Amino acid sequence: MVNEAKLHSFCSKPVCMCGFQVPRNHTKALELDHINSNTLWRDAELTELSQIDECTSFLDEGVGFNPGPDHKRIRVHMFYAVKHAGRNKARLVTGGHLAETPVDSVCASVVSSTGARILAF
Repeated sequence: MVNEAKLHSFCSKPVCMCGFQVPRNHTKALELDHINSNTLWRDAELTELSQIDECTSFLDEGVGFNPGPDHKRIRVHMFYAVKHAGRNKARLVTGGHLAETPVDSVCASVVSSTGARILAF
């Protein structure tokens, strides 16, 4: 019961950055905007979504589109932060751990100079 209480308090306690309260989800962001009588968090969300649209990251296939069995649904959510200058920032992030890594995606690691010396020795 103690572990459950700790987990509940961790998930529900307010998060602060640079002296400002940061929302954990979209609903809390709108609630903070209403409490503060401004639209800073909503503006941050709209800025992020407009930047994603500018980059044409996603292709809208319409409401009735069936992606087929070879596609996997991945959830997205907004991540909120306050920058040091006091600017509100919202980022649209995905559950990347739910996606499979493509076979042709190869990662080249970087070798440190110490590692190269040890290998040469």
